[in-house]
Amino acid sequence: MVNILLNDPIVREAVYWLGASWFLWVPTILVFLFWGSWVRYVRAYAVARRKFIVLEIKIPREVAKSPQAMESIFAGIHGTARLGNLIERYWNGWTSAWFSLEIVGDGGEIHFYIWTHDFFKRMIEAQIFAQYPSCEIKVVDDYVKDMPAALPNRDWSIWGSEYVHTKPDAYPIRTYEDFALEDISSKEEERKIDPLSSLLEFLGNLRPGEKIWIQMLVRPAMSDRWKREGEALVAKMAGKAAPPKVGFVTWIVDIVHGALMAAIAPPAKKPMKKETDQFRILNLSPGERSTMEAIEQNISKIGFETVVRWIYLARPDVYNFLAVPAINGIFRQFNSQSLNGFRGNGKVVTSTDYWFTEYRNTLRKIRLYKSYRFRSAFHPPYNGRSRPIVLSSSELATIYHFPGMVVTAAAVPRTEAKKGAPPPNLPV
Repeated sequence: MVNILLNDPIVREAVYWLGASWFLWVPTILVFLFWGSWVRYVRAYAVARRKFIVLEIKIPREVAKSPQAMESIFAGIHGTARLGNLIERYWNGWTSAWFSLEIVGDGGEIHFYIWTHDFFKRMIEAQIFAQYPSCEIKVVDDYVKDMPAALPNRDWSIWGSEYVHTKPDAYPIRTYEDFALEDISSKEEERKIDPLSSLLEFLGNLRPGEKIWIQMLVRPAMSDRWKREGEALVAKMAGKAAPPKVGFVTWIVDIVHGALMAAIAPPAKKPMKKETDQFRILNLSPGERSTMEAIEQNISKIGFETVVRWIYLARPDVYNFLAVPAINGIFRQFNSQSLNGFRGNGKVVTSTDYWFTEYRNTLRKIRLYKSYRFRSAFHPPYNGRSRPIVLSSSELATIYHFPGMVVTAAAVPRTEAKKGAPPPNLPV
């Protein structure tokens, strides 16, 4: 077959010109092949040069703050959004800042951490002190370094997962407003329900040798695609025509087709819109109307690309698999049948079916554990299987906030008294 093709004069001429013009197409192919490797290299190098710290936050006992206070803190974090120019991104390895919001249960003790670049330390402290003036913030050693570099092993068993949305990002999960028995601004703290109460109670009952690490990697959402999807959903529910997605080629074809039709035929009358479509919004059911309002309210807020993951670690003698459905059940309290919710990411969850299950489960556990240690999801080395979702500021504040007076778990760290500075006129 090859000999027959080479005997064809047209094929021989094409091969000749292909070989003669190698200096044009070979560099193009090489650039295409190695461009992705170059971008990963410069970004990994830039990230490796940064210094990251872990901040532990302790809240006073007598604090009557709702999760709404966290929305103001996240608004400050959203101010770090910056893409950088082409030179910064593809030569200097610039990456948008990302943060890790973490809740850790360790043998009955509960800790709240924020992992960040040390450059943002003062900004985060200022945002937190603005809402919680009496809290205590300090830089601590990274708790993940107290564990082996690779798990599982003979001394530690591991199970974990990541969560993704059950519906498009524009649909909201149940937020802290939905958990309130009445207006969230009420000063009667006992009439509020903290969405994290069940989680903190469960973490406070862990036995020595049991750990649960919960991590929420966040960065400001640069694209408003999730908001456009929400607007399209609302328009569809209201019976309005959503603007179609038109590509460049389709746009050119439509222009040419319209010009030809205008030249050979008179413009056709537009069909009258059905009366049922015109008044569809008036015939919406209460559930459809509340769904529209929820989507509109959700997309009106700032958004964060988020990866939610958790790991259960335990020594073999105290390992209790009931912790796995317990954590899944706690996160399902944020699910809504008509709106959104969380489900496991099938590519990350540390359980497989059918072939080579033990081998594949071990690989997934190793990958998830290292992803957690490196806080990697948006960038290499462990960003291939994670699926970031977009959470609005109220959704993020629902699943990560500092507990108020309504949470009585004894294991939650609290400050006993505010540390004050000495008066400025004190004689030396």
